[in-house]
Amino acid sequence: MQIKTKKSSAFFISLIWICIWGIPFPHSLSAQERFRRYVPDPDPLPLLNLPDIEPITLANGLGLTVIRQNKTPVMHLRMAISVGANSSPENLPGMATFTANMLNRGAGSLNSVQIEEAIESIGGKLDTAIYPDYTLFSFSFLEEYLDKALEVLSKMFMEPTFLKLEIENIKRTMFYDLRQKITDPEFLAKKILYHVLFRNHPFRNIMFNDDVIKNYDRDALFSFFNSYYRPNNAQIVLIGNINLNTATRKVSHYFNEWQKKDIEKKVVPSPQPNSATKICFIDLPREKDATIYLGNILSPEVKDNMFPLLVFNQVLGGTPYSRLHMNLRESKGLAYWTFSEVEFFYQFGLIFIRAKVQPESIYSSITEIIKEIQNVSQNRIPNSDIERAKSYLIGNFPLTINTMNQFALRISEKIVYKLGDELWNNYYESLSLVNSDDVFKTVNKTSLLTPVVVIVGDEEKLKDHLNNFEEVEFYDQNGTLLYKIKKENSQ
Repeated sequence: MQIKTKKSSAFFISLIWICIWGIPFPHSLSAQERFRRYVPDPDPLPLLNLPDIEPITLANGLGLTVIRQNKTPVMHLRMAISVGANSSPENLPGMATFTANMLNRGAGSLNSVQIEEAIESIGGKLDTAIYPDYTLFSFSFLEEYLDKALEVLSKMFMEPTFLKLEIENIKRTMFYDLRQKITDPEFLAKKILYHVLFRNHPFRNIMFNDDVIKNYDRDALFSFFNSYYRPNNAQIVLIGNINLNTATRKVSHYFNEWQKKDIEKKVVPSPQPNSATKICFIDLPREKDATIYLGNILSPEVKDNMFPLLVFNQVLGGTPYSRLHMNLRESKGLAYWTFSEVEFFYQFGLIFIRAKVQPESIYSSITEIIKEIQNVSQNRIPNSDIERAKSYLIGNFPLTINTMNQFALRISEKIVYKLGDELWNNYYESLSLVNSDDVFKTVNKTSLLTPVVVIVGDEEKLKDHLNNFEEVEFYDQNGTLLYKIKKENSQ
């Protein structure tokens, strides 16, 4: 009761002071100034408690990494092959995807139906993902069926049959899947962004067109498979209730006849960043809104400055509370959403900004995005923003490896990209050391002020607003340049 009386007295004294002088009571002002002057101590860093990671290389060159988890009935196995979309032949883009999709369509004495039934019988699930630099097979199953899982998996990688009937089935599936995807404005925008950024580089075929699928045949399939699907080009990550010795013995038993072979690695120079802003448009009839993808290539030097880059991305557009989202959506009401992302390749990186806007807002939205980039390029980001971004990244990191699936994926990435143990062991420390100067220097090496800008939408709704740009290149959905228009409407 006494505390309440003191608070009430302080309140009335302050109120009387304001009525007389029209300014806050001085003691209250002093307290507020003291509060603002000192930054509170940060909370203790969350503990990672990462399990032991035990790697070994088998006699045939197959890499094996074991992560023991005692209290789980499910095992997670990742087979990473160091061949991705960028390794597809120049005349057969998409061959890496085609090969990966074929592996569970027949192996040894098992046909596709029998493989599917064998996986289901062990409570398993097999997924395939093709990245630019590698291909990942994710296999989860009940712990007691490890031998059965390894038996099925080994047949897929050592005894694929590649039956002509299955080849035609997969070609048909891939064809209709791509036809479906090109109606997705985000897929289409990213595809054209890749195509334009990598126009003079082999990576331009990472996102391929459906017209090449008809050229896939059994000979080309076997040739690609035999060139890259070798144990010395593969890594297995096994997470579950198993130790390294047992895992080594079992994996060796099923994969010991998989013969290694010298892998011909393509030496491809890193692509050069885009040097002048380019506006590209793709017509998607009957699309209600407009989708914007704006980005550029990160040179190897910038890509290696990973931690300042992550902090910069977080400040710019990493969350709904970032500068881009707060400006374009909350402040000006131009966009439904807008975010920035960083994508890492083996040699270089890519940074891009994506947004969904109303047709009449495309010019204003792109202008505001460029202004935000100019602002952080010319003015150092305040330390308060840097610290807030670092705190988010540090606090969120454990969530990115929270499940065994996520953890296995991160381990696979670490191995394929040869990131070393320092990435995780020093993650908190490396982020904590990032300062405003580091971010400022990194921003000014990103070439974000000369981006490729891709706009996807209904031409009928957007044509008047496209006239606001100095020049616009019109592409079809396969990435073929159709024509250009300039502001004065001369072609």
